[in-house]
Amino acid sequence: MMYQMMNIPIDVSRPQTWSNLHHLPVKTRKEWINHNLANMIKVLHALPIDENSLSPDSNQNPWHLIGFICINDNLYKEAEKIYEEMQKKMKESHKNFGIPSYYLGIAKFLQGRHKEAYAEFKTSRQYDLLHKIFDSPSAAAIHYMEETIFPTKEIIHKNQEKLIDDLNIPRCLEKVFGTNKLRTIHKWNSSSPLFSRAVSQGGGYFLTLRNPHGEIKGIAIDPGYDFFTIFRDIGLGIADIDAIIITHDHDDHTESVEGILSLLAKYNDHNHEKKSRVIDIFGSAGVLLKFHGLLSATDLFGNKEINFKLLVPGNIISEIEGASLKEKYGITVYVKQAHHTERWTNQESSVGLVLETNIPSSEEEPHTLCIGITGDTRYENGLGVEYKDCQLLLTNIGSIEKEEGKYLNQHLGLLGCINLIKEARLRKPLLSILTEFGEEFSGKRKIISQIIENWVQPMEENHSASMLRVIPADINLEVRLSDLHIKETDTNVFFPYQMITIEEDSNFDTLKYKLKAQR
Repeated sequence: MMYQMMNIPIDVSRPQTWSNLHHLPVKTRKEWINHNLANMIKVLHALPIDENSLSPDSNQNPWHLIGFICINDNLYKEAEKIYEEMQKKMKESHKNFGIPSYYLGIAKFLQGRHKEAYAEFKTSRQYDLLHKIFDSPSAAAIHYMEETIFPTKEIIHKNQEKLIDDLNIPRCLEKVFGTNKLRTIHKWNSSSPLFSRAVSQGGGYFLTLRNPHGEIKGIAIDPGYDFFTIFRDIGLGIADIDAIIITHDHDDHTESVEGILSLLAKYNDHNHEKKSRVIDIFGSAGVLLKFHGLLSATDLFGNKEINFKLLVPGNIISEIEGASLKEKYGITVYVKQAHHTERWTNQESSVGLVLETNIPSSEEEPHTLCIGITGDTRYENGLGVEYKDCQLLLTNIGSIEKEEGKYLNQHLGLLGCINLIKEARLRKPLLSILTEFGEEFSGKRKIISQIIENWVQPMEENHSASMLRVIPADINLEVRLSDLHIKETDTNVFFPYQMITIEEDSNFDTLKYKLKAQR
C-alpha cells in the first residue's frame, strides 16, 4: 500500500521506499512505524538473504535501514522485534546471525536490560570467533559490560544494601550519647567557604532530653554544614533525630536539613519494621518558605513524614499537631526576636529561643533549667534581658566590629556579646557557650572568649570567684545539662564548667576542654 505523506511516497510493500522515512518529522515517523511494523516484518521475511548486504555499512539492507531508524528514534522495543526476526531468519538459513545478535543486544541494552544484552553480545562474539571474525564490535561491547557496567551495578547494589543496613540501625541515643546532653557541632560560620584554610565544619547543636514518660528525644538545632557527617561520626543515625529546630534560613544553619529529610524518606521506605517515622520541624518564616516543598512529604503509604510549626517572635510553643511538647520532649519553647535578615523573606524574621526544660535547676529561680539560643542577631539594647532566666546560653558572635564605634549590623560581634551576656546574667551564675565564629578567629577563639568573660564580670566582684564562664565552642564540646558539667576532651569525664580551661591547637583549628590545674 502506498502512503502519500507530506508528498513523500512510502510503500510498506516496497522496502526501497522506506528510506523516505528519514524525510518525515520524528513524531510522524514514529507513528508510521508503530502502525506498520507488523507488515514491514512480514515483507522483510519474504526477502531473499543477501550476504553482501548484511554489513551495517551497507545501504542495501532493509533490516538495518528500519532497525537503525528505530534505534535512532528511541523505538527500542520496535528495534528489538526487527532484530529478533532477523536473528531467527539468519539462524534458520545458517547465515551470519552474529550481526543481528549484536544489534539485538544494543536494543536490549538501551532498555536497561543489561543481562539480556550481555547474552546477545556473547552470542554474537561466539559466532564471530567460530568464523574467525576478530574485528567485530561485540568484543568491545562485552568488555565494557564486564569492566564497567556490571561492576558499577554491583557497587550500587552493595551501597543500597549498606544504606538499608545503616537506616535500620536501632536508636542508640542513650548508649552512644546519653540523656540530657547538649553537643555543639559548630566550628565556623557561613563566610568560611570563601577563604577557608582547612576543613570548614559547622552545623549547630544536638540536644537530648528525657520526657516525663522516660523516653529520650533527640533534637537537632540549626543543622548546617557537615552536621550529619559529624553526627554519624559520633555514632548516631536518622533514627535518633526526633525534631529539628531552625532559627533562620541561611545555609550554615540549614544545609543539612534536606539531607536529613532525604534519609527520613529512605528510612520510611526501607525500614524493616515497616513503620513510618515523623520528624517535628520548628522553623522561622524564611525556613517555611525555603523548605515549603518538602514539608508536605509523605511516605509510600501516604502517611505524613513531617510536622511543621512556625516560630514567630513573642509566641510560646507548647504543642505541635495537638501533642504537648512537655509530654513529648520535656520542653516549652519561648520564641524571641532576632535582628537578622532572612534571605527568603528579606526581612528580620530570624528568631532566638529559650527552651524551658523539665530538668531541675540548682538555682531557686527558675525551678527548671532554661537554655537560651540567641541565633544570629545584632545587639539591640535590652536584648539580653530576654534570656535572663537561662542558666545555659548559646551565644552567636559572628565576627568582630569592623568600624570604630559601631556595632555589627547582622551579628552580635564582640561588644554585642558582652552587652547581651551582662543583661542576661543579672548577677546570677551563667554558662555562655560562644559559637558561630568567623574563620578570621582561627587561633583566637580562646582569647576572644576570655576577653568577653573578663568584661562581662561586675566591676566590684572578684573574678576568680565568679560563677560566670564564657566557653568557646568546637565540634566536640559536650555539656551535661543536669549539672552543667563539661566533658574533658582527653578523659571523657565531666567536670563543673567553672573548672574547665581551654587549650587551642592553632595548627589544626582544634579546641580541647581540660581540667584546670589545681593550685
